Amino acid sequence: MRKVALLIAAGAVAVTMSGCSMIPGIGSQTGVQACAAVSNELTTAMQNFQTAMSGATSDPEAAQKALDKLVSDLQGARGKVTNADVGAAMDKAIAGVEKMSELLQKGGDALNSDEFSTAAEDVQTAFTDLAKACTKI
Repeated sequence: MRKVALLIAAGAVAVTMSGCSMIPGIGSQTGVQACAAVSNELTTAMQNFQTAMSGATSDPEAAQKALDKLVSDLQGARGKVTNADVGAAMDKAIAGVEKMSELLQKGGDALNSDEFSTAAEDVQTAFTDLAKACTKI
């Protein structure tokens, strides 16, 4: 059941980022411009993550590697964002994914823990916040 939460969070990100296609402007970033600046990177990161996770739900090591790669990709994209709302949402998402990875490193039944589920929900909330921030002009 908890594994499904992770995949739902990943799907939410992909849907969120598919709507960001404007070219970023010069100067202070609007939410739309910030999301456009990282849209391709986030879409690619989520596609790679979903592909990795589809075969990794029974393999915590593969899941952890996919989460670590997602953190790296998100951090790389975050460097292009100067908009405060978009940046805050991305920071929240990064922190949630890092928490999920950290839990998997501990081993055991981390994927089925309440703590892992909470972290996955935090990531999903962060991407919902990101979607809202992406619409601000």
